[in-house]
Amino acid sequence: MSTLILGLLEESENSDQVIASLERTGHVVRAVDSFSKAVTICSQPGHIDLIISDVHLQNGGTVFDFLKWVRRNPETKDVPFVLFSFRPAPLATYLDDGLRTTARMLGATKYITMDVFDEKGFCTQINSLLPESDKIIQ
Repeated sequence: MSTLILGLLEESENSDQVIASLERTGHVVRAVDSFSKAVTICSQPGHIDLIISDVHLQNGGTVFDFLKWVRRNPETKDVPFVLFSFRPAPLATYLDDGLRTTARMLGATKYITMDVFDEKGFCTQINSLLPESDKIIQ
């Protein structure tokens, strides 16, 4: 059974790698590049199995606004939510502990940071968050 993953991924290099790796393991990915588009998809009927979002959003809204919205929405409140930071800037690295703590307090399921994209490691972490029946065998 394939899973539906919503990806709020603003940087094209990041989104291309994330989407391709998840699709290669059998997941269906709906990628968007803005907070408002992600909210629109979450508001539509249908089941989302997992949400992945860039940590540092630039196209409107903040990841914490989105995370709070997801957790308050009855349709998505229990959906695993992953924050992903790819090649964080020096300031982002400095603020990493605070971001992780805030994310956890607001209901994020996992916070992943990578300087170099590790496809196998990334997919392993994502698959660990899916129900047994939805996991893709690699």
